[in-house]
Amino acid sequence: MTLTFKHGILATTITASLALTACQKPAEKPAEEPKAEQKGESTEAKPADKAEATTAKAEKGKEAEALVKSFSDMAYAGYSDSLEGAKKLQAAIDKFVAEPTEANLNATKEAYKEARVPYSQTEVFRFDEGFVTKNDKRAIESVDAWEGQVNAWPLDEALIDYVDGSHYEGEYKAKSNIINGDTIKVGSESKDTTDLTPELLASMNEYGGSEANVTTGYHAIEFLLWGQDLNGVGAGAGKRPVTDYSTEEGKCTNGAAVADSTKTCTRRGQYLQAAAKLLIKDLEEMVAQWKPDSENTLRADLLARANDNAVRQIMYEMGSLSLGELASERMQVALVVGSTEDTHECFSDQTHTSYAMNAQGIKNVFEGNYKGKGGYGIKQYLVDMGKQKEADDLQAKFDATTGAFDTIVAETEKNDIHVDQMVGTVAQAEKVGVKKEEQEKRRSWVADAITGLQEQTKSLEVAAASVGIDKLDSDGGTAFSEGK
Repeated sequence: MTLTFKHGILATTITASLALTACQKPAEKPAEEPKAEQKGESTEAKPADKAEATTAKAEKGKEAEALVKSFSDMAYAGYSDSLEGAKKLQAAIDKFVAEPTEANLNATKEAYKEARVPYSQTEVFRFDEGFVTKNDKRAIESVDAWEGQVNAWPLDEALIDYVDGSHYEGEYKAKSNIINGDTIKVGSESKDTTDLTPELLASMNEYGGSEANVTTGYHAIEFLLWGQDLNGVGAGAGKRPVTDYSTEEGKCTNGAAVADSTKTCTRRGQYLQAAAKLLIKDLEEMVAQWKPDSENTLRADLLARANDNAVRQIMYEMGSLSLGELASERMQVALVVGSTEDTHECFSDQTHTSYAMNAQGIKNVFEGNYKGKGGYGIKQYLVDMGKQKEADDLQAKFDATTGAFDTIVAETEKNDIHVDQMVGTVAQAEKVGVKKEEQEKRRSWVADAITGLQEQTKSLEVAAASVGIDKLDSDGGTAFSEGK
């Protein structure tokens, strides 16, 4: 994506920074030494100098190789954990569909929450578009090209199942949806939806050319488990009744309304199972892409580019998730307009987890550690390149960001104040009985995390420049002024 910062939160900071730099007195230049040719010396490099340069280049190459290997090992471990989480989720779904009880529904929701923890940390590996070498033998073009079927968001839930029109902000207005009908029409396109298979769901993702027509992945499963969150900036997540999955005659429901037949509930269970099956298939394919000693994979490609653009790619991916995706798309948009629909897990109210784990995933790459896997990160790379100051500055910025997200998580889990309540405007909050001072405090928690992400990205770009990577352009980089 191309990032355009419309709200200018960071523009003032950058402008002030530039002004300070312009006001500083430039250091006096030392007297220049006479050039070699002016001294009558030969400019040809001596054998000893050539050998030293070759050795230095080789050592630098070893550090880059250590970095990309560690990065690849963390990707493999993260996607492997995500796959295991998806398998546990699938098992819970199968048990729930076979026996739709309140206890089984709650167990499935818990499995979903657990599955999101490792996957949210893998999103730092996503932004590889434009770096990966073309290879027709590789099964997956790039992580970015693959990710849309797994984690696309936001989704237009009305295409999948019933919605409460008074709380629906999407574009799909037809009464028929994938679950209640055998045919779906979007614009001039029509699709037979009789058999709810993984293949059908995959073929309908972004159906009709709309990015919001998401039919697969984590968030489709989330919606089918929780349903819409009808609380706005008030407390509470979605409350899909367990009877939405009842196959007993006369007990199948569409929310508060009794369905015409059990067919609707049966299809809802089939959709849920098909989505879980497709999720596992997708994750299995990505795990294979990062398997050690593999050929024609994303891992093999990255290792081959260790001394080409691989280090730039790693730092770019960190910056892109930090700034363009998390700080902007997922957080700033929701905060500026007070949109609960733009919080990342808006059905389940688990946004605090995905936010914090996204941030942790970036930090994992910096520190070179995901649950004991990796061993060599950007921090050590900077130190080995003689950039201790830049490494220390980045560590401080990452720690500050972690602290900001810790506050969001703590307020959610200890005080039951969720992100959709935090991002509400003062006017919205006052309508549900929250005073202005309290809401301003809540909003500041999210604003502080955004600022932390912005500041750590600025430091990341400085660190990148210090090792010869100019214009990192972290999904928009430092081009925050209006219209750029």
